[in-house]
Amino acid sequence: MSHQLSPPPTAPRGTEIYHPKTFDASPEAIRRWIRALPLADQRATIQHTTAALRSLNSSLISLEQRARALALFSPLINTLIKRIAQHYEKSQQPFTWKKREHFDSVQTMLSEITHGYLIIINESPLPSPLRAHSTDSTRHNKRRVPAGSDTHHLCYALYQAIEHLAQRLLHSYLIYTTPPAAVWSEIHRLYYIAETYNIPATPFSFGFSPCGSNSHSVSVERAYKRILLFALANPYHLMPNEMARAYQSLRNWAPQCKIIRSDSPEKLHGRFYIDLESDLPPTHHTLNQHDLELPSLRLLDITEILPVEKYQRALDHRLAQALIIRPERITQRTPKTASITVASGLAACHHYLGNENKMLINTAHQQRAKRPPRPFDHHNPIEVKTASRESQHITVTAQQQNISFGGLALHHNEPLQHLSTGALITYRSSNEKADSRWHIGAVRWNQNHFEKGHDLGIKCLAEDGCAVVTRVVNADGSSDEPYHHSLLTPDVNPLTHPATLITPAGDYKVGDIIQIHTHRQQFHAELTQFIDSTWAYAHYRFNIIACHAH
Repeated sequence: MSHQLSPPPTAPRGTEIYHPKTFDASPEAIRRWIRALPLADQRATIQHTTAALRSLNSSLISLEQRARALALFSPLINTLIKRIAQHYEKSQQPFTWKKREHFDSVQTMLSEITHGYLIIINESPLPSPLRAHSTDSTRHNKRRVPAGSDTHHLCYALYQAIEHLAQRLLHSYLIYTTPPAAVWSEIHRLYYIAETYNIPATPFSFGFSPCGSNSHSVSVERAYKRILLFALANPYHLMPNEMARAYQSLRNWAPQCKIIRSDSPEKLHGRFYIDLESDLPPTHHTLNQHDLELPSLRLLDITEILPVEKYQRALDHRLAQALIIRPERITQRTPKTASITVASGLAACHHYLGNENKMLINTAHQQRAKRPPRPFDHHNPIEVKTASRESQHITVTAQQQNISFGGLALHHNEPLQHLSTGALITYRSSNEKADSRWHIGAVRWNQNHFEKGHDLGIKCLAEDGCAVVTRVVNADGSSDEPYHHSLLTPDVNPLTHPATLITPAGDYKVGDIIQIHTHRQQFHAELTQFIDSTWAYAHYRFNIIACHAH
């Protein structure tokens, strides 16, 4: 006798609702149960879904019933993961222990649905040979398999298991943390199973898709190659609002790369390879690697992806660049230990550059031969307002680990201080010497170790800067627009030396005429070139149009 899935009752958060060994796995019962979920309460929905999947996995039902039941749960889980990704994209709040519990619950839910597909894989009979009877000109058979066949169930389960394991990786990368142990080894193992039965490239469609669409063909190999490419693009270098879009883009890139068996160590050198017996993502082979076992190695050929000029979108262009130029291979890092003070955000940069650097004007700043003292403009019609010296901006004391051309690596032990990739920061040595100026930088990559703190890669945008206010003006110089905090970099006279402008993200565009006020003068300028931007700032070059200093 089977137990019915009852609608999720109201229960204290954290309690498990379902304990039956079997339940009614009919599509109607599952659809009715899903409709009753409290979707507005994401945490409760995840807990109920995890409990239901656990009950499903412990039930004794046929392979066909299990496949159909999991096919109904997959869209629900994909929707939940999409909402979670959107939350991470918009949230710049610290990663608290409460969020850590939520992270663990999402990982558990994804683990349960993956386990369901692994049951199908283990219960599926061995598929009949699919290799073509004629000359074997292709590495894998690409003949479509009929829906409902044993081979279809195996292909479908392998594909969905890899997709949900990939979601576990993506969910980890969204908060810049190390993926859970054994996820990569399980993904490699599933691909090896597909290779063993000669079906990785075999196309199939979702014959029992709840959406009723059978036209969209997929393959195990395509799902596997997509997550491989995502790992190669170095997710720790992506901004939160780029990760989901990057993973979606790579769906179309996957067919352009090839997985090739390697028959000699020489063919591996300088290329990406996969070790199917490891728990590691794709790795770049170096000369000092001699202990690799060839039977478990596969080359990942991405030569068809590399031409950067064919990509129009900025994100696609950056992904292609990441596959070509890996900073960890071409940048020399020199170990260096020092204590660094870091403040995050344009407001903090404006505060420290506008207030504390003013004390240095008559000291080290004026001693530079190429930067002579500049007279203060007493006729400046507007005062550059910065935060008062008593304003509280959170600073973090980090430990410098190394230095490289154009940047440095830091580690800080405050897990509640959130600095995601793309954040604008100002930093300086913590020894507070008279010539210790505030530098301007951006977080280039970030790795979150939870209670052990963060590792950060910092790109230096400027050795120093000047706090200014800016606004867009009309052709006649009039404007009703509000002023925005911005930064001139470096701290030179922009009327006589080249400078750039860092502004809030999204406020300006190339071609805008803007009014710039420093604490010495004001002038009009046209934004002529876009340098870079993240969710936190935009960086421009400009030309002076008119100066209003007297």
